[in-house]
Amino acid sequence: MIKKILTLFIIICLFSACDIRKSSIGGKVVSVSTGAGVAGVLINYIECKTNGENCTEIVIGQIYTATDGTFIINEKMASKSKTKWITAYKDGKKLAQKDNVGLNDKNIIIEVAP
Repeated sequence: MIKKILTLFIIICLFSACDIRKSSIGGKVVSVSTGAGVAGVLINYIECKTNGENCTEIVIGQIYTATDGTFIINEKMASKSKTKWITAYKDGKKLAQKDNVGLNDKNIIIEVAP
């Protein structure tokens, strides 16, 4: 009986220490010069595999912006304690990067000069 209780306790501790959370971010890519939304920009939501100086990048999610420049990356799993950022690409060219993005940031504005 004690062995079963101890096993259950260990399992509960392991799940409560889990660092993975559901991520849902969104925002808009806008032109610096006009303020209008920019369509067709590839958004990469990225985190480091481990914290520290040697960062191995892991893509949490990717999506292209809609015709009005908006984007939503939903239902993806990410670590709550690791560094995360967004990069914006158009036609293979990096346009912008937004650092320190949270797991549930909904009003991210990325200004680009397309």
